[in-house]
Amino acid sequence: MKFLLSVIALCLVMITANLYIPEVQAEVGGMNWFAMQQDEDFSQAVRLIVEERCFSSGSFSKNKIYCPAS
Repeated sequence: MKFLLSVIALCLVMITANLYIPEVQAEVGGMNWFAMQQDEDFSQAVRLIVEERCFSSGSFSKNKIYCPAS
């Protein structure tokens, strides 16, 4: 019985959190993520920032990109 009440309490907390934490929908200049991928200027800007400020480590299949805050 105690386990069942704990599960119910946890579910209520998760439902409440879901109601009050908004879902993020990012748009820049009215473009969603797909439109940004297709935009040449945006892609070039991202590429330049990553090339100048970031580095990678790890093997080819598990490569990670690090961009220290400047």
